[in-house]
Formats: sequence, C-alpha cells, structure tokens
Amino acid sequence: MIENAKKLFDAVASKFGTSSNTLLLSGSLSSGYAPSQPGLIESQDEVFLSLKTGSSESKGTLTGIGFFIGGFGLTVFLAIGLFGETLGADWWFLLFSLLAIAVPMIWEISRPPSLPIIFNRRTQEVYYEMKGDLYHANWDGIEAVAYEYKIINQYSGSIVHGNLEIILQKFGAPDERIVLNLSGVPAGKRLPALIGIWEYLRCFMTVGPWFDEAGRKTESRNTFIEKGLKSGRVSFLDQLLQGRKFIGEERKEGNGISGSAFLYWLDSYLLFPFAFGMECVQKIDRMRSRKHWPDVVQERLDPNGPTTRLIDIEEDYMAQKQKELDELHERMRKTLPR
Repeated sequence: MIENAKKLFDAVASKFGTSSNTLLLSGSLSSGYAPSQPGLIESQDEVFLSLKTGSSESKGTLTGIGFFIGGFGLTVFLAIGLFGETLGADWWFLLFSLLAIAVPMIWEISRPPSLPIIFNRRTQEVYYEMKGDLYHANWDGIEAVAYEYKIINQYSGSIVHGNLEIILQKFGAPDERIVLNLSGVPAGKRLPALIGIWEYLRCFMTVGPWFDEAGRKTESRNTFIEKGLKSGRVSFLDQLLQGRKFIGEERKEGNGISGSAFLYWLDSYLLFPFAFGMECVQKIDRMRSRKHWPDVVQERLDPNGPTTRLIDIEEDYMAQKQKELDELHERMRKTLPR
C-alpha cells in the first residue's frame, strides 16, 4: 500500500526508470505554472468544486446502445406502417424496440449514481466515494504527483499519457488508502497540462473560489472561470450537434465540402439516439448524486454546515456507529426466540 505522495513519486519514478517526467506538487506552494481548466468541472461555487470521474463520463453507455437499437427498430416499424402492410410480427418488433430503450435506462438510473470528486473550501478537504466507501484527504499538507509516460504499439505508434494523482484515506479506517487520478482520461496528457490542472485546484482551495488566468483572486466569477465551467458541461451530444455546423461553415468559405465535414454531419444523425440516451442518464445521475453522499459530507457541503473536518470527527463518529450496531444486536438477541 502506498501511504503518501512521496512513496507514490518514488514508485512512479522506479516504474518508468526516470524522474525527469515526474513531479511532486504541493497544495500550499505554487508550482510557477498558470492554472488551466481541467475540462472535467461539474460545478464550482463559493463552497465546493466537483470534478467528473471516468465512471460518470461513461455512465449511460448501455442506455445509449438501447436507444440506438430501439430507435432503429422504431424507424423500421414506422417505415413498414407507412409503405407496407403491418403484420402481427411487426407489433412484436415494436415491443422489442421499446424494451430495448426502456430496460437499460430503468436499470441504469436505478443504480447508485456516479459521485464526483469534491473539493470543499469550507473544511479544506477532498471527498471521493468508491464502491460505497468514503475516502477523504485534508488539504493542509496535501501533495500530488504529476507524471507522463509513453505507450507504444504497432498500430498507433508512440502516444503520451499522463496522470495527476493524490492519496486519500478511508473514512473510519485511516490505514486503508487509495491513489486517486484527478486528470481524467490519461491519453494525450502532458506534464505542463497536468501541473496547470493542479494549479487550478490549488487556486480554488487556497486563493479563493474565483481567480483569473494568472491565479490572482477576483471578487466575482469571471470569463476564465466561465470558460472552464462551460467546457466541463460539454457532453457527447453537444459534440455531435456541433458537427452539424461544419458543413455550413465550409459552404460559407466557398471551397466545397470536405469528406471529414460530411462524416461529422452524418455521424450527428446516425449517433444521435446513442448520445441522447447517454445524456438523459447522465443528467438524472447528476441530479441524484448530491443526495447519495453520506450525511457527514452532505452537511459539510451546506454553506451553513459544520466546519469540522472528517478527520476530527472520525473516531467519535465510528464509536457512535459501533454503539448503535451493538444496541441493534442486543435488541435482536432479546426478541429472537431461543
């Protein structure tokens, strides 16, 4: 088990055989780099900032496939009804299409939502939930490791990957620790970009909720912050719809329509059901996520909630939970027949 960022730094340097592309970053000291938008920001206000995780980005994939299959089936059914004679088997085809849409969507929205990574300014803490367990870290004294590496294969050649990672401990079991990646998908991430992401988070936690592109505190939300929030809200559906504009832009230029613009335009229609299904699930997921945090986190995300850290209440909280569990066992023991 890796207990702290220094050991993580040594492990990364040992694995890749060099420390030239590995950097140990501090939460209290500036790296000298300008902050850059992570592109993963789900929300940001005076109290906390939340980062999307890989699981939240992929949530809704199964529903998207269902929408794609079901949408194709509904189109065929309508075409048969308009241009041919509807038979009994066609109604079964319609039922299958509707089930392909409804079943995966109901299953995915009934599962626990994918919770983001939370940076709480009020208590100066980081929260993360994994498989029902709460992990946390104090910002005071926190360190991160940023590193880049190359993956080489015969198909794509050499591709640079990069990660920005911190260490968190389990609430109620501080000896259990995990390594958490803050930078999202590693492909294409270079070390300067990772450091810029860390500086953005560091400025939020230490400088203030609002700051400019140089990391200087501002009194209100500015264009730099708005740009980061806007990029974090761009979904796969938004990217598809943006592809429809390329043909119009190339027509205005008067140089004809390129093959890539035509493919973007075609994909925006073919993949629309898939992207729409993902968008529906992810929106529902985001609305449900706040209520699924444990009570100790929810009350600390309240602007008027307690400012004590989880590490301050951990021992008493776990003792109280154990007492409640012991009392429950005692009641069960007395009520069960002998």
